[in-house]
Amino acid sequence: MNRIFLACLVLLSGMACTVPSLDELHPCDLNGLMGDSVDAFLGDRPTCRALKVSIDYSGFLPGCVLVSARDEASGKASTVEIAGKGGRSGGSLLVSVFAPSSWGDSVQVEARAYEQNCEATPVMTRSIRVSPQTGKVETVTLSLQATDADGDGYVSLLTGGTDCDDNNASIHPGATELCNDVDDNCNGQSDTVELRLGQDCFEAEGCEGIRACGENGAVICNMPLAVYAYPDVDQDGHGNRNAAPVAFCDGIPQGYVTGPADDCNDNNASIRPGAPEICNGVDDNCNDQIDETFPHLGTACTAEAQCAGVYVCDASGIATTCQPTRFPNNWYLDGDGDGFGVGTAVSSCVPPGTDYAATSGDCNDGNPFTYPGAPELCDALDNNCDGTPEGPEVCPGEGASWVSLTVGVTDMEWRSIFTEVPGDVTVSGNQGSIAILTPGASVFQTNATNCGDSNRGWNAVWADMASQGRIYIGSSGGYLAYLDRSQNACTATHSFARWVQALVGFRHAGALEIHGVTENSGSVNQGLTFRWTGDIGTGSLNFGTNTVGPLFDIHGRSRSALFAVGGFDSGSNRARLYRFNPSTGQWQSEMVETTVADLGRLRGVWVVNDKLAFAVGDALGGQNSVLQWDGSTWSRMPFPNTNTETLTSVVAFGAKSVYVTAYNGRIYRYDGTQWQIIFENTSLRFNDIAGTSPADLWVAGNNGQILHWPQ
Repeated sequence: MNRIFLACLVLLSGMACTVPSLDELHPCDLNGLMGDSVDAFLGDRPTCRALKVSIDYSGFLPGCVLVSARDEASGKASTVEIAGKGGRSGGSLLVSVFAPSSWGDSVQVEARAYEQNCEATPVMTRSIRVSPQTGKVETVTLSLQATDADGDGYVSLLTGGTDCDDNNASIHPGATELCNDVDDNCNGQSDTVELRLGQDCFEAEGCEGIRACGENGAVICNMPLAVYAYPDVDQDGHGNRNAAPVAFCDGIPQGYVTGPADDCNDNNASIRPGAPEICNGVDDNCNDQIDETFPHLGTACTAEAQCAGVYVCDASGIATTCQPTRFPNNWYLDGDGDGFGVGTAVSSCVPPGTDYAATSGDCNDGNPFTYPGAPELCDALDNNCDGTPEGPEVCPGEGASWVSLTVGVTDMEWRSIFTEVPGDVTVSGNQGSIAILTPGASVFQTNATNCGDSNRGWNAVWADMASQGRIYIGSSGGYLAYLDRSQNACTATHSFARWVQALVGFRHAGALEIHGVTENSGSVNQGLTFRWTGDIGTGSLNFGTNTVGPLFDIHGRSRSALFAVGGFDSGSNRARLYRFNPSTGQWQSEMVETTVADLGRLRGVWVVNDKLAFAVGDALGGQNSVLQWDGSTWSRMPFPNTNTETLTSVVAFGAKSVYVTAYNGRIYRYDGTQWQIIFENTSLRFNDIAGTSPADLWVAGNNGQILHWPQ
């Protein structure tokens, strides 16, 4: 029983029914129309009025295939675009077409093949008219043939395509047009037209040329090659290393060079690589170094006038000079060391010597107690340089005079006196006596028994004021001893049976060193020198080994200026004067007996400093014996010969402040101009003089007399 009959039975029985569609009345097999093997579908939904369209193409691979199905009755159509698949030799596509029930019995199926996409002109079209049957699948085949011999995706013009040379894959529409007399992009234009060959052109450098073919089909601007050059403003042959190169088409103009571009200053022809480096604070040879051939430039130096300086470039630029960094001072010769000088100024940044001062105006440069503004002393001199000596109010009792003190018994002979501190005085003499005046005391304290028997004569005394004033003494019997003031007792240290005449001490390398001399040595007409540490024991006393004459005095403030004097009581060359040599530790003669005529035996010596000393002694040949040392040479000083004197001792504070004692009771003073007797008592005999200033002088004599200026 068919379906229509059953439907009619339902209607006749009065039951509702639905009329089946033709697809239901004529069922079909849709296998082969669906699935992955189908490349595209036409129609709204699958129906049994179906077409199975196979599109075969050979000789080329289309870029796009446009498939359409059109109802010829109504003109309605359905289309689909499909990308070609396969290879350059060909391939196929499968399209299922489902004709709607509203379409008529005649359907035209068409396939159009395109080279690249479906928007251009098709290269091949095939169509067929088909009458689809309900319940039946019609199979249709459309064959497309074209030629793409070079496989560039474009079909030959001969087979409906656009490829103007199907034997060259690089020639086809859209290809890059090369400059090779070939229509590479198949647009029908020559290279001359399309590439504008023969027309004017300009490169980036600004050079003018003609467009032409170059290598590998490239279009070039055919022109002379541009030459790059660098500015050379100073025309020294070196380009500016900080400037960019400039291109020139028609030669290089003046002021430019092709290289090298290494000039670090293009505005100065003397500055360039290879130029001599000048001392001018500039990199002349462009090696990024300044004045490198003058390595000491800027370092410290000593300029003229001993001024600190620094090396700078001189005016020539080929050398350096020491430029002072400070201005010099004026210095004046200060012979007495009081801080005030005289004479012509010496310009220097440092003192020309230890005997120079920065202030002038000294009215007596030989007396350290006389200078502008100095306190007036009781010395009958103009100390403050105001043109007037001190008034009577300066001196004790409003008057200047010597005071004579009797110390000990009246037959006492005081032989040596020492003072370094005002008011502190020590004297030694015969009868084993020592007398001490302490600061603030008005009388001497004598010690006549604790330093030996009464027959012992202490000829020499020196006190170490740096060690609580310990007193060191030497005697005519060759005894050495020391006295501690706190104990008021002597300690004997050595005995060597020689006449010790003088002692002097100072510190050398931090250790106490006492030098002494003797009148005899056990040999006829010979004396001795010795060094003593001040202690007890044989190792503390060392005698000089070189031969010296009889010696009576020694003085100095250090090893560098230490002198001993003496001589003989007969003969024509009586004087002897020796100097200690610090290098050898020995004494060497100053040879005054041959350089100064008629010089008697010397009895006293005093060293002011390393450049000034004095020595005195016996008159000979009608001339008094007074010598001055200037740091290198001993020479005779003018001395009044009215009285031929035996000069026993000397103390000096400067070249113009010298005091000398005479054996016959006279005291002389030299003020730089003349010698003057400042005390006279012929009943006295003076042996030694000492002092701390011209206003504090002490003299040791016989008859127990000790004189002091002022009273």
